[in-house]
Amino acid sequence: MLSVLIVLRTLAVAGALALLVRRMRREVVHRQAWRHYLTAFVLLTAASALESAVVLSGAAVGTSGLLLAVPLRLASTLASLSLYRGVATWFRLREKTLPAGRVDWLVGVSCVLGVAGVANVVLDVPEGVSGLAAQLRWLHVSSLAVLLTALVVAAFRMPAPVRGRARGIAATVLVVAVTQILYVVLGPRTEVVLAAWAGWVLLAVGFGWLSLLPPRPVPREHPSTYAVPVASSAGLLLGLAAVVGAGLRLAEGHWALVFGVAAIAGSSARMVRLVRDLADHDRARRQAGTDDLTGLANRREFLRRLGLHSQAGDPFAVLLLDLDRFKEVNDQHGHAVGDDLLAATAVRLEGALPPGAVLARLGGDEFAAILPGAGTGDAVGTARAMLTAIEVGASIGVADTCGTEALTGTELLRRADAAMYAAKAGGQGVAVHDDAADRAWRRRLALSDDLHLALGPDAAPEAAGQFAVHYQPQVSAAGTCVGVEALVRWQHPRLGVLAPGAFLDVLEERRLMPALTALVARRAVADLARWRAAGHDLRLSFNLSSTHLCDPGLLPLLDELVAGGADPAHLVVEVTETSLMNDPDRALVTCQDITARGFSLSIDDFGTGYSSLAYLANLPADELKIDRTFTSRALADARIAAIVAGTVELAHHLGLRVVAEGVEDTATLDLLRELGCDESQGYLHSRPVPAAEFLSWLQARQGVTAAVR
Repeated sequence: MLSVLIVLRTLAVAGALALLVRRMRREVVHRQAWRHYLTAFVLLTAASALESAVVLSGAAVGTSGLLLAVPLRLASTLASLSLYRGVATWFRLREKTLPAGRVDWLVGVSCVLGVAGVANVVLDVPEGVSGLAAQLRWLHVSSLAVLLTALVVAAFRMPAPVRGRARGIAATVLVVAVTQILYVVLGPRTEVVLAAWAGWVLLAVGFGWLSLLPPRPVPREHPSTYAVPVASSAGLLLGLAAVVGAGLRLAEGHWALVFGVAAIAGSSARMVRLVRDLADHDRARRQAGTDDLTGLANRREFLRRLGLHSQAGDPFAVLLLDLDRFKEVNDQHGHAVGDDLLAATAVRLEGALPPGAVLARLGGDEFAAILPGAGTGDAVGTARAMLTAIEVGASIGVADTCGTEALTGTELLRRADAAMYAAKAGGQGVAVHDDAADRAWRRRLALSDDLHLALGPDAAPEAAGQFAVHYQPQVSAAGTCVGVEALVRWQHPRLGVLAPGAFLDVLEERRLMPALTALVARRAVADLARWRAAGHDLRLSFNLSSTHLCDPGLLPLLDELVAGGADPAHLVVEVTETSLMNDPDRALVTCQDITARGFSLSIDDFGTGYSSLAYLANLPADELKIDRTFTSRALADARIAAIVAGTVELAHHLGLRVVAEGVEDTATLDLLRELGCDESQGYLHSRPVPAAEFLSWLQARQGVTAAVR
C-alpha cells in the first residue's frame, strides 16, 4: 500500500513537472517565475524518486538516519524556497520597470532561519543525527510558513488576474504545511505520513492546474512599498527573538543561536541594500527633475511645480526668459562656449530671484521662473533684475494670476510665452501679457504651423504655389532698367497677401528659410531666362538670410542653378551687412566660394551693421546697396547726405557699384545722382510686381526711354 502511494506521489510530482516545462516554454512575461517553479518540482521529483526507491527496497519510512531523512528534508526545503522565489518574482513582475530576476531571496531565507531559530527556543530538539533530522524538518516547516505568508500577501495584494491563482496555491501550501507540522509533532505515524504525501500530491495537482490556465495580461501597478521593509523587519525580529531565547536557554539553545545570528545577518544585509536602493531611487528622482547642464529644475519638474501652485490657488507669477541671438554664439564660438554661457546665466539668474522662487531651464536657451505671491509689479521688477544680472541680451515675458480668472499652470506658461515673443519683437526686454500680445502670439503660432505645412519636408507639392515672386526694377543714373530684385510674397489662404516682414522671422525660427530661398531663386532664374530670351539685358538679384549664408545647402543650390542653364554673370547674391558680421570668418569663406562660381556679390542694407572697413576691403563684393534709412533722410539732413556721399566715394574707390534703395520721389533721386549713386531702386520707379506685370512695365519703360533719346 505504501509503495503504491509513493509511486502515485512520484507520478503526480513528475506530471506537474512536465506541465510546468510545457508552460515555461510557452510563457513570455512570467517565464522567470515559472523557471523557479520548475526548479522546485525538479527537487520534489528527485526527493520522491529517492523515497520510492528506499521504501521499495524494504527500509522503514520513518527512519531518522541520514540515508533518507536528510536528503528528503534538504530537497523539500530547497523546493519550498524555490517556490517562494517564484512567487516573489511573480509579484515583482506586476511592475515591468523592475528587472524580472530581482527578487527578495535574502529576505525569504532570513525569515526561514528566524522561524527555525524561534522553534528551537520553544521546542526541545534531540542531539546527534536525530537532532540534525529534526532541524531539517523545522527548516522545511519554516520554509513552508514563509512560502505560505508570501502567497497570502500575493492573494491580497496582487491584481485580480493573479489573485485567484495565488489563493488556490496558498490553500494547497497550507495543507502541506499542516501535514508537515503534524509529522514533526506526532512523529512518523502511518496516517501522518499518508497525509503528508497527500499534501504533496495536492500541491503537485495545484501547480499542474495552474500551468494549464491560459496566460492573462497583468496590468502595470506599483508594487507594495511596505512588503520588503516589513519582511526584512520580520526576519530581523525573529532572529533577535531566537538569539535572546538562546541566551536564556544557552545549554540547549545552540541551534537557535546559529539560526538567529544568520537571520539577523541576512535581514541586516537586506535592510542595508534597501536603504541603498532608496537612496538610488531618490537620486534618480532628483536627476529626472534636474537639468544636467545647469543643475536647475528641468521642464518636467517645472511643470510639476507649476501644477502644484495652480492647485493651491494662491497668487503667483510666471516669467519666461529667452536669450537673444544665442544661436549666433553657438555658430561663432561652438557649443562648448554656449554651454558655459548657459551655466553662467543660470547662476546669475538664481542670484537675482527672491527667496522661494523656482527657476528652471526648459530647454535650449529658455529659462522659466515661478514667483509665489508676486503681482504684476513685483514680477516686472524681478524680470528687470534678471536682465541686469545676466548682462546679455534677453527677452522676458511675464504672466500672473492676479485679477484674472482661474488659470491652469500650462495656460499661464503659454501666456508668458506670448508675452516673451512680444518683448522680443518690440525690443523692450520685458513685456507683460495682455490680450493683444496673446492674439499676436496665437497669430504667430498659426503662421508657424502654416509655414511648416507649406515648406516643411512633408509639404504637399501644390503648397509651394502659395509663394509668389515679385520683382522691383533697378534703374541706372541714365534712366535705363538694368536689373531686378526678386522679392517674395505669401498668398496666405486666409490672411491674403503677406509681405516678407510678416513671416520671415517665423520662417527663420522654423529653419525653413533655405527652402523658401531655393523656391524663389529657381522661379526667378526661370523668369530671367525668358526676359533675356526676349531681348531684355537684365541681371537678377536675390537675397540670402543671415542663417542661409552659412547653410551647407547654399553652394549646392547655386551649382544647381548653373547646371540648369543659368549664367552666373547675370546673377547677384545679396547678403546683409548684419549677416556678414554674425560669423565673419565663415561668411568670408562662403562669399569667396560664391564669387568663385561666377556670381556677383552685393552688400545689402549697408550702414545698418557694424562691419569694419578692413573687413569690407577683403570682401569680394561687386555691389553695395545703401539702406533706405539713409536715402529717405538724405534730402532733409545734410549730415546724412554727407554720409551717403562718403559711402559712395568709398565704394567707388573699392571698385563697387552703388545702388540706393527706398527712392520714392524725384528730388531724392536727383540728389542721389549728384552724390554719385550708380543705380536706384524704389517706389518712384515701381513697386514690387509679379513677373507679367513687370514685363509690361519694362516694355513701356524702354519705349519711353527710346523716345526721350
